[in-house]
Amino acid sequence: MAKKKKDFYLNLFTLIGMPILFITGALLMAFFEYNTIGTLGAFLFFIGVFVFLFRLYIIAVGYCTNRKKRREENKARLAKEKLIDDARQAFESKTNRPETNTIKLIGAGFEFFVEGLYVCEKDFKDVAGNHLAFDIRDTRLKYKPEDYDDVCDLESIGVLIEVGYLEGEPLEKYANDNGIILQDSLENSIGSTITLLPNKGYNAYIGTAECDEIDYGFVKILGLENDILTIYFSLTTTYGLCDTVEGVVELKKDALEMAHDIDSLIDKVKRKRFNTIEVDEEEVRSIKQANPFLPDSYITFLKEVGFVDFNWIDIGWNNKTPTNLDDFAIDGVKELFANYKDLNMNDYYFIGIDNDDRHYAFSKKTDDKKVYVYSDNEPKFFSYESFEEFVREILST
Repeated sequence: MAKKKKDFYLNLFTLIGMPILFITGALLMAFFEYNTIGTLGAFLFFIGVFVFLFRLYIIAVGYCTNRKKRREENKARLAKEKLIDDARQAFESKTNRPETNTIKLIGAGFEFFVEGLYVCEKDFKDVAGNHLAFDIRDTRLKYKPEDYDDVCDLESIGVLIEVGYLEGEPLEKYANDNGIILQDSLENSIGSTITLLPNKGYNAYIGTAECDEIDYGFVKILGLENDILTIYFSLTTTYGLCDTVEGVVELKKDALEMAHDIDSLIDKVKRKRFNTIEVDEEEVRSIKQANPFLPDSYITFLKEVGFVDFNWIDIGWNNKTPTNLDDFAIDGVKELFANYKDLNMNDYYFIGIDNDDRHYAFSKKTDDKKVYVYSDNEPKFFSYESFEEFVREILST
């Protein structure tokens, strides 16, 4: 915008100022032909004519270049529209759809079993319409071509599809201006096909080894029963994955509010795909036997998720010491607890540490389910009422 404004004033100055300059020069040449002023007039005349003609040339070249660019852009736009129109017709007429709760990478030939969630919120952010968003992720590999060179490790990484979601959160307000806007309710949209395009106000990504923006795609609503939304979709990305993902999925209704029970929170953690280290059942059992005061929700978390890196906080480990601290960490915690004369660090079992060196621990009192937070910057009794509240706080941060 600044460049256009600059060019406008430069053109205005040239087209008005230069004619004045060379006319002034011509007059000086006519009236003062044989003296210094006449020479100055000749100089002004030729400078004015040269700059005027040169600027006209620049304008003409720019006009021709812009016209060619616009013509090429229109040509590319029409070609893209035809490509999408042809793809939509092929999508509408396709009969050999994947099995329900299965997706396929058409080019790569991989197939995955999947599960998914959806939300449909009316007038999200005061934008009229019913805003649909969905999240689909693999549960396990179904088929891999024998001769496929899986350099991206699709087999273990799997596939994640987020449309209107961000990192497992539906219609995340700061990432989405809107969802897929349906003019009618879900019930009245059965059988309709929706075209997905980038830059339409909602996140639309396919995550494999990388996270690639969906170039275009189509979603057909097949049915809605008992809050289960069944869709058939085809999504194409021309960068990164360079493939089309197609599938039929039964989407379960997702709650917009964060759940409080440990099972729902564990599901949220799994969907966000944090870095985890699995803990086998025998190790979980030994942790519980050695530390009977640990809440059942924490034990369930270890069993279902394991030790987790939440990006800014690490939760869970098994150092097999009374405080669950290793030799490296114990000196720092001793120094920290030196500030709390009425507390004994051996009365706590530490389960986490964050980027600000806050330490998180359970009390060894059997009836105390709180998660205590100790640091140089927090009151000594700062705590969360339960492990569930603690995990919920992490996920909402």
